[in-house]
Amino acid sequence: MSTRRNWQLESDLDESGGVEADGSKDRQFITALSRGFDVLRAFDAADPLLGNQEIASRTGLPKPTVSRITYTLTKLGYLKYVPKLERYRLGSGVLAINQAYLASLAIRDLARPHMLELATASRGTVALGDRDRLSMVYIELQRSVSHVILHQDIGSRLPLARSAMGWAWLESAPEAVRRQVMDALKQQEGKDWTSVKKHIARAEREIADTGFCLGIGCWVPDINGAGTAFLAPDGQTVYAFNLGGPAFVLSEERLRQDLGPRLVGMRRAIEADYLRQGLR
Repeated sequence: MSTRRNWQLESDLDESGGVEADGSKDRQFITALSRGFDVLRAFDAADPLLGNQEIASRTGLPKPTVSRITYTLTKLGYLKYVPKLERYRLGSGVLAINQAYLASLAIRDLARPHMLELATASRGTVALGDRDRLSMVYIELQRSVSHVILHQDIGSRLPLARSAMGWAWLESAPEAVRRQVMDALKQQEGKDWTSVKKHIARAEREIADTGFCLGIGCWVPDINGAGTAFLAPDGQTVYAFNLGGPAFVLSEERLRQDLGPRLVGMRRAIEADYLRQGLR
């Protein structure tokens, strides 16, 4: 499946899990506003500088429409134009929104000491993730002091369909949302869906048996990990965690016998703190 098609599938998936490709399904839906966010979503760590033609290709929007949107977003401070390169990059306005979002997440402060303790003990990287369309995005991350680390940070993305964190999120998600996300993943994965679905089903069995699932070289070769998650009292928000690192540090046996259970213990401690705080 083409990169453009993959991006459009993610772009069409709304935060509740459903698909809203345009305003025809919802009279309250503002298509022009949605297109502005589509343009912002076209930027990522791998491609921080984009021209109008590249944005149009990624979003499927007409180039004249993209040109008007990038002009407006530049005026508002959400994009910055780089004349020498004839490209745009994200502006400081996006950072302000990002900081406000992170500051609103009380669970980050609750989770941080527990995550650091496990990261230190495991010599791995422990992350807390939130779903964004068909990806998992790190919203908190703690590394061990070991020199063996993954080069990831807050804002890093994982494919929901191919990561232990994503599988754990699916297992804990409300059933209606899970069905909608699974349908979107089926479209995204195409001919690979049968294999991906088997991984998801296996992860669900592992979580039912042990409270965690394993991802052994499934996302990046020679990188192993484990995932777990819990559903917040609001019945909608899923908090997903993973522990990851090089296979020679986090072997399958070590994850299965020692660190996976520790990850579940960490998640339970954070969940208990969360409930004690009366957070929703």
